[in-house]
Amino acid sequence: MATKRTGGDFRNDGGRLHAGSRTPRRLRQSMEAYAFVAPAFLLILAFSLFPLFFSGYISLFRWRIRQGTFVGLANYGTAFATVFNVVLLLAGVAAIFLALRLAASSGARRGRPLRRAFGWALLAAGLLAGLLAASRIFFQGDRDMLDSLRVTVWYSVGTVPVQLALGLLLAVLLDRKFRFRQAYRVLFLVPYIVPSVASAAVFERIFSLRPEALANQLLLLVHARPLQWLYEPAGLFHLLFGIGPSPAALASATAPTSAGGMALSYLATWEQGPSLALVSVMLYNYWVFVGYYALIFLNGLSQIPRQIYDAAEADGAGRMTIFTRITLPLVSPSTYFLALVGVIGTFKAFTHVYVLRNTAAQGSIDPMSVYVFFTFFRRSQFGYAEALSIVLLAIVLALTVLQRKVGEARVFYGD
Repeated sequence: MATKRTGGDFRNDGGRLHAGSRTPRRLRQSMEAYAFVAPAFLLILAFSLFPLFFSGYISLFRWRIRQGTFVGLANYGTAFATVFNVVLLLAGVAAIFLALRLAASSGARRGRPLRRAFGWALLAAGLLAGLLAASRIFFQGDRDMLDSLRVTVWYSVGTVPVQLALGLLLAVLLDRKFRFRQAYRVLFLVPYIVPSVASAAVFERIFSLRPEALANQLLLLVHARPLQWLYEPAGLFHLLFGIGPSPAALASATAPTSAGGMALSYLATWEQGPSLALVSVMLYNYWVFVGYYALIFLNGLSQIPRQIYDAAEADGAGRMTIFTRITLPLVSPSTYFLALVGVIGTFKAFTHVYVLRNTAAQGSIDPMSVYVFFTFFRRSQFGYAEALSIVLLAIVLALTVLQRKVGEARVFYGD
């Protein structure tokens, strides 16, 4: 008797046809796949997921050398003045997120005006709650934590855009045909390959206080006086334009007791701009990462068909028009990737900053990652340090989501 086979396996058993189950074979294939994935998953679990969740667990305790009393969100309240500020800030962020999701969702036309009005009301409530929480944190929160966050923001703003611009410019130059092009590409990538501790130690000597240091010798060539570089806590805007009080004036001033006085004191540190010591660290960052950025941009430039440039030149387009209308849009995926990675990298930078820092800079070079390190190892406030690390992680995640929402809409993939 002929047995008909359609989509499954059949067998003849005493004149009856039974569908042969494929479950054992699929189960075996699944187990083989999980076996291949298991080593990588175990590594991620042991060195990424477990430390993350254990950090969150420690942040809920008053932890010194050993586990202390359970304090809940009190460590977060120490950073943000009160637990109420934490809850209010999270509620504001959640309301803003829900409002944006509601505005992006598509629904029935009949309920669209009501849904839009509810979305605007939710957005206004979220912004109001967020601003209220931010103002309370600004006036009453941990000043050292806020100062380290200010340094981190200046460090990110001062490095990522400049590295993107210099990296793209260098990539365009290296994309041309000339002798020893490959050698130059390798040469510009060497600073990124060199261990950061060794290269930071070299830069520490370049920006030394000594008049014979390389940075001061370069200033002497243009008849400028030597600077303190990594030892200078004064802001760049104050040194160049006299904006804001000097660090000595801020240090000699009495501590403000009112909320308005605290706000003015904190704003005075912002208006000075990044310290010269932090600018020196930014120069180190340019030296290390511009070559790496150029390498990524070179890969993006190599994906652009030459026929597009030929057609634009045939139509009479100039070099600047070709760069702004063709090159920039077509390398936008590389720009988006480098901007995302750059912001994350600046917010978690530690090694080279720790090597280059000096106590004479009065903390004007210490980003939030260094402040978390000192809180953990020097003050032995393990629970509070872990709470700060969770806060830093939340800030990085929020910035990543924001960049994805804003940046992905402007990325052109050539489809």
